[in-house]
Amino acid sequence: MNVLNYKNEFEINDIVTQLGNEKLKSTGHGFRDFGPILIIDAANQSTKNYTENVVKKPAIGLISVVLAANRNYNKVVEPNLIRIEKDYPDLKTFQQLSEIIKTKSEKEFFEFWGHKDKKKYNTLVKLLSTIENDLRKSYPNAKNDFELMKSWGNDVDLMNYKKDIIGKIPNIAVATIQHLRMVYGVNTVKPDQRVKEVLDYEFGLSGLSDENVINAIEQIAKIVNKEVITIDQIFVKYGSSYYNRSSNKLTVKQIAINLKESNVDIEIISKATLLSHRQIERL
Repeated sequence: MNVLNYKNEFEINDIVTQLGNEKLKSTGHGFRDFGPILIIDAANQSTKNYTENVVKKPAIGLISVVLAANRNYNKVVEPNLIRIEKDYPDLKTFQQLSEIIKTKSEKEFFEFWGHKDKKKYNTLVKLLSTIENDLRKSYPNAKNDFELMKSWGNDVDLMNYKKDIIGKIPNIAVATIQHLRMVYGVNTVKPDQRVKEVLDYEFGLSGLSDENVINAIEQIAKIVNKEVITIDQIFVKYGSSYYNRSSNKLTVKQIAINLKESNVDIEIISKATLLSHRQIERL
């Protein structure tokens, strides 16, 4: 796919600039760390510090990725990570995390990471086993856990991810692979719901596959001369700050479109959907 078939370079630059110049809101990813600053400033800081903690504590990075799959980061993931790091300040390596799993019952581990999900638990167990038994053999010169995962991340072939050492693990697909790659230092994007929403609402790119989302973000990053991970962070922070998911089968976007087609005043549509005038005008 080519994003220039939907927006020209000027429009793309303008959209990214407008998103970045909005302020991070309390629902936004990273608000706890940055407060109500400009999204571009928060995104630049996140780009700079994205792997800072994981370099020191690779095990925390692994927990964060598994917990984050299809979950609200602010409500479910971040509070548990903060608690875990407070209660287990010396937890750093994959080996230490494996030992915790071995010494705790399943119920005790659920209490440890604050999540009662058998599937996620099995995914984490299998992931650690695969890293220890298979991945280390492929990268024998890796000096530590972070370097091991980054080496793997740099070599991932997304077109054949189901044949990848980690990609073939049950319940791990493109989004989780991309999240792992980002957490362990690869300049890329996670094709999650927020990124897809921004591509849909702001660029008119809807219904994209995960692979095409990644392709689109890479193209946008090149056009606006920013790192791919920075565009990821702008979109995630903007989407989590300004989009409100509908609890019924109609999306907020579709509700806004229906109201707009019924010639409802744009101010009323904005109040009803929490979308900005600019977003509504683009629909």
